[in-house]
Amino acid sequence: MKIKDIRTTLLSVPLNTPIADSTHVLKRIQWVLVEVLTDGDLTGNSFMLTFDYGPDLLRGIVDCELRKLLLGQDPRDIAGIWKLCHAHCEYIGQAGVAAWGIAAIDIALWDLVGKQLAVPVCQLFGSNRAQVPVYGSGGWLSYSLDELLAEMDRYLKNGFTTVKMKVGRPDIEQDVERVRAVRQLIGDKCRLMVDANQVWTPQQALAFGRQVEDQNIFWFEEPVSRDDLGGYCRVAAECRIPIATGEREYSLDAFREILIRRAADIVQPDVLRIGGLSQCLKVAHLAEAFHRQVAPHFYKEIDVHLLASINNGLFLEYFPWLDDLLAHPLEIVNGMANVPVRPGLSLEFKPEAIQEYRSR
Repeated sequence: MKIKDIRTTLLSVPLNTPIADSTHVLKRIQWVLVEVLTDGDLTGNSFMLTFDYGPDLLRGIVDCELRKLLLGQDPRDIAGIWKLCHAHCEYIGQAGVAAWGIAAIDIALWDLVGKQLAVPVCQLFGSNRAQVPVYGSGGWLSYSLDELLAEMDRYLKNGFTTVKMKVGRPDIEQDVERVRAVRQLIGDKCRLMVDANQVWTPQQALAFGRQVEDQNIFWFEEPVSRDDLGGYCRVAAECRIPIATGEREYSLDAFREILIRRAADIVQPDVLRIGGLSQCLKVAHLAEAFHRQVAPHFYKEIDVHLLASINNGLFLEYFPWLDDLLAHPLEIVNGMANVPVRPGLSLEFKPEAIQEYRSR
């Protein structure tokens, strides 16, 4: 079996209302669909996500660089293809856009091999787990307090027992007020996480942490810039709330330093930034060696296969943005995701969704 073509398609899906965290305003979601086609009539599917930040760059690394490199390769050689792509991008840089493209290929190849063997990808990783836990994510800073509480209440009514909200307003006291209001709504039995999206200095992060440490926060995510590893070490050492980070990291080396220096209690690899499922699985195993837990960032449809296959996984992150676009969306009942049993990754988009939202 050989790769005969690789295709990308851009979908642009407007959000009903713009949303914002501490660093970005999001007005639409763009999905770059990636298909790896073979001469055996099997197709591996994956996607990349962006919010109007460089969709043409994401497509370009696949269409203009990796495609010509991979035509004629055996798609079952997942490790060899990853190494080939990574080496090819050395001169232009193996992080950033290159990592996204390599990841999209890697994910599609796992999907393809799962289909060939007629098993879900998690079984290729050694799992028959039926369910994994999920947390409800959101709590955007653009929400009013009433809107924030309404979203948290919807999660509760849908059976979620773990939720996450954004923090990082210029006035820390407003964040403290919102955290206390959410805790009062959800009660003591529901886990609550907060996410600052890298906006604060270590001093600000610690000031916020001191004011909410009595609110039983399960983790404090991205309190400072990813470039400030020393700041992470300080916050992790002085803050009583467990620290979570890793979604902006592009290499195993970065995670190794985070773990060695005890800069975080929970690591959050992003399957596209780290270079695909192959690398994400390595991060999870590396974290296990340091007795740290893993909560992968964002891509629940892909990450469910990872979380079903590791011993140190925590939760999937839930956003509903793909639920109406996929032919077989991830099933979630009472805060638990049913691990897919269909061959591959179940990442096929509905033809009508492609037709409606196709940009070019």
